[in-house]
Amino acid sequence: MKKKVLHSKYKKALSILFWTLFFIGTITLWLQARAYQNNKELDPPNLQFSIQDGIVLLTEEELMDKLRLNNFYWEGITRNELNVKELEHFIAELNEIEKVDVFLNLNNEWNINALIRRPYVRILFKSGNSFYIDQHGKPMLVSKNARPRILTLTGVESLGFGEHQLTEIINNDSLITKSKLRESYYISKYVCNSAFYDALIVQMHYSMEDGFILIPRIGGHKIIFGSAASMEEVETKFEKLTIFYQDVIPYEGWGKYKSVNLKFENQIVAKKKS
Repeated sequence: MKKKVLHSKYKKALSILFWTLFFIGTITLWLQARAYQNNKELDPPNLQFSIQDGIVLLTEEELMDKLRLNNFYWEGITRNELNVKELEHFIAELNEIEKVDVFLNLNNEWNINALIRRPYVRILFKSGNSFYIDQHGKPMLVSKNARPRILTLTGVESLGFGEHQLTEIINNDSLITKSKLRESYYISKYVCNSAFYDALIVQMHYSMEDGFILIPRIGGHKIIFGSAASMEEVETKFEKLTIFYQDVIPYEGWGKYKSVNLKFENQIVAKKKS
């Protein structure tokens, strides 16, 4: 009887020892595999850029140059050396980036997926310095890497802004939302989302007398837009302008008019050239 009890205890002890050694061995192998993986050189990242409306503010090559310059990436970098969180934060803070996702795969591959911002209008000071307002109505610095052909607003000084406020504007969204710069965003938003007007309108100007004035690419006339206090007002005025282009221009021609005034409710006042 005692022999059976001893034999049972012996088997149980062997079983515990076996599973303990098995567990230790598994953990050891896992740690070794992980250490090997962490010290393995990574391939260059798979870059996936989402470009909006064909406006390229930053190229993949330019991004990689920035990562190398700031020691976030170098040839031969290992998984253990790559700080994904800090790298993602660095890219997200770049002027041209709307959002970014950086992640590692199980092998030695890793990915950077980035959405590039879309500027709607360039605000140009008399000195030649400028900034953008993007598709969300937020200010952004002019990209050093690109000069996209987008709508330009001049006369910004008449809106009460000076070049000395540029840094303050970039860092404070409310300066746009609480000023007539917001109205320039409403106009540019409509223009950028209309294939016809995006191709036609090349410049905006603001004057104290007439408000916003739009300059078309052809026709030699100016469009006196006036105020643009809301998207509803902007849409209404563009609808009137569309009627003018559809019903009048085909019969009169592009070169007959000096100005088209949209400031008055429910009417269009068009002046012919002398």
